[in-house]
Amino acid sequence: MKFTKESENALECLSYLASRPTRTIVQASDIAEAVDVSPAFMSKILQKLARTKIVRGSRGNPRGYGLARPPERISVRAVLEAIEGEDVFKRCLFGSESCSEERACALHPMWRKTRPQLRSALTELSVRDLARRRKSPLREA
Repeated sequence: MKFTKESENALECLSYLASRPTRTIVQASDIAEAVDVSPAFMSKILQKLARTKIVRGSRGNPRGYGLARPPERISVRAVLEAIEGEDVFKRCLFGSESCSEERACALHPMWRKTRPQLRSALTELSVRDLARRRKSPLREA
């Protein structure tokens, strides 16, 4: 299983929004600049996050996006599922469409045992946790 750059940028976007004062609305172009992606790509990410009610769009003045709920109530798992699809943790580690219980890949038995642990850890990890790490001067590479 491999997460896409889109998921990485979504987590950066949410971490950025979580580091702002509560209920702050930020224009998509400003978020894109902060995350260092194109405005078009950021808009695509924000649309997925809005559809899953992770962010909310504001059409008024100011126009933009903000978190739909407190950052400690947004799990990394929910974000990954919003971007990658709800079946992201059920997919084969090698990306094989034919991998199943009947036709298992070499790592399938290990992944079947490990998958619940990863889901649980990513459910416990929140956007607030990411935002706190973002502010830390000792960021890991």
